[in-house]
Amino acid sequence: MKRWLPISIAAVLAMGTIAGCGDSNDSKTNAVNSENTNSTAPSSEQSSEPDSDKADQSKKLDIDILTISYGGANWSNDSAIAQFLNQKFNVNLKFQAISQDNYEEKLNVLAAAGNFPDAFLVQKPDYLKWRDKGVFLDLAPVIDQYPNLSQYLGGKESLQFMNPPGKIYGLPYYQIETQTSFGIRKDWLDKLGLQMPTTIDEFYDVTKAFATQDPDGDGKADTYGFSASLVQNKTDFKHIDPIKAAFGLVNNWGVKDGQLISWHTQTKELEDFATFLNKAYKEGVLDKDFAINKVKDPQDKYETAGKVGIDDVVPNNFYQAIVPKLKKVDPNAETVQLLPPKGPTGLQGTSTNSITQKIVINAKIDKDKQDRLLEMFNYFLSDEGDVLTKSGVEGADYKKDGDKYVKLDAFDQDGANLISTLLLRRFDLHTQIHLWDDPTTVSNVDQWFKNNEPFKWADAAAGLESPTATKIGTTIDQKFMATLIKVIMGDQPIGDIEQAVAQWKKDGGDQMTKEYNDAYQATQK
Repeated sequence: MKRWLPISIAAVLAMGTIAGCGDSNDSKTNAVNSENTNSTAPSSEQSSEPDSDKADQSKKLDIDILTISYGGANWSNDSAIAQFLNQKFNVNLKFQAISQDNYEEKLNVLAAAGNFPDAFLVQKPDYLKWRDKGVFLDLAPVIDQYPNLSQYLGGKESLQFMNPPGKIYGLPYYQIETQTSFGIRKDWLDKLGLQMPTTIDEFYDVTKAFATQDPDGDGKADTYGFSASLVQNKTDFKHIDPIKAAFGLVNNWGVKDGQLISWHTQTKELEDFATFLNKAYKEGVLDKDFAINKVKDPQDKYETAGKVGIDDVVPNNFYQAIVPKLKKVDPNAETVQLLPPKGPTGLQGTSTNSITQKIVINAKIDKDKQDRLLEMFNYFLSDEGDVLTKSGVEGADYKKDGDKYVKLDAFDQDGANLISTLLLRRFDLHTQIHLWDDPTTVSNVDQWFKNNEPFKWADAAAGLESPTATKIGTTIDQKFMATLIKVIMGDQPIGDIEQAVAQWKKDGGDQMTKEYNDAYQATQK
């Protein structure tokens, strides 16, 4: 098995899953204005009788599902899609999305109480921590009974990823590999007479101008060049991956001379990176609140406040969410893609995901609930379910007008697409493309992904295991980050980074490095 699971955008495009190219199944979910799509789209007037004979659905069941909210989820358990699913599967579905800032804490509270929900999303550290303790249902014995789970979730390698041989303790939550890249306020560039930056030095000059030359024209010194935050467990930065990559830092773990190295040990690169951010912090280029921002705050400051010049953009929701929000702040606002700036040695990289999050089913709940959840999950990945979870219920969330589809207000109000966005979806680049999105929008989304493709910056240890990392990795990483943040804010000297590196190694980093390298070398045989 490969050590991490990349999804090549070029490969997906070649398979014809984009913009209506490919087999009939993909055309039903991806081609805008497709008659095939309409034929499978759930209607508010359709029969909602369960179509499965695998399990007795005569008994109504309460189903609790918990997942991470990455952007202010507003799911309503009274929405059309919730009612549709309740009737179709004879359940009372309670779907809850918790802010990513508080999600890990929430799971730990539930774990302490022995009260996990029926199904929930877990990230790699928690998945490995609980995987072999009887918390998650092993799906391997039953996976063949639910063909969509095997067909649309990346195949056997994806299902087996991060599992012991012959075990499947969770379903992969699909994330596009190079999903995110910088977006920049082109109208600010034009107003200030600036060119698109291509190097990290040019990036700094542009973002300093954004912070000091009143690009929004309100006469106040209230703009920043760029913002950042910390990931939810405070072990890394968020929203500035291209800057880290420019200075030669690896994405968590990388390969050097055939061995895995951690970014926590790259003293010279860390000093250069911290020096850059310290200067940006002192000169007001970097958002002063970066260390206390919630994960989504930098995006809000760009989209809804219009006070930051650089944003971390996910193309799939760029045209539907970011553009409309920003236009309300400034009708003349224009965002364009900014490719990763070249570092001092020419290095470039963009935010790069590995598919290490899993949707798991609670092994302690009764078999009826387990079966019902699997039926639902299998349905979510079907042609009809794919349309439902992306676009909602016809007649309630959207309507057909001639040969086109029109979104209705309820779609935004009841969170109709949150199952696809936050829980379970096909391995498909168009994770947030809806029936009504026009071909130009789809083409523009595809272009962002194509532009990102050359700048992969993968975590070389994404699928590997280290017992030490599982046990204490978060703790020692948080301790390291605390020092790095103080250095960036000017509270400690740059020289303290060398001490922080040595302490990280002593506290368990050296043992983690050995364990990860042992696992890595085993994959190379």
